[in-house]
Amino acid sequence: REFEGEEEYLEILGITREQSGKYECKAANEVSSADVKQVKVTVNYPPTITESKSNEATTGRKASLKCEASAVPAPDFEWYRDDTRINSANGLEIKSTEGQSSLTVTNVTEEHYGNYTCVAANNLGMTNASLVLFSKYAREGA
Repeated sequence: REFEGEEEYLEILGITREQSGKYECKAANEVSSADVKQVKVTVNYPPTITESKSNEATTGRKASLKCEASAVPAPDFEWYRDDTRINSANGLEIKSTEGQSSLTVTNVTEEHYGNYTCVAANNLGMTNASLVLFSKYAREGA
């Protein structure tokens, strides 16, 4: 959208993340052609979980839990089982990219069933989501 004025600056009060992007400043008069410069505006905000997926699993098979978050700067992810932080080891694999993370169990056993927590954090804050890895057969018997 276009703003007109005699000012040397554009003031955006109460900026929101939707107002991120490129802004163009154009100065013109009758003497010469217009001069145009672009400025990129980045709006930082704390993480919000945009999607989290619990999953059913079969013993002896592979299963994954997925967590997506929106944040600027991009969030770092951590996974917890109860109050214990999980690392990639012993048949558990964590893969995180800019905005999403997955926890994969390569060979599900009864001990893997239960509650997990995905935590997304950046320097402005953190949020979490609870996920469940549940037995396919427990659900069918319910």
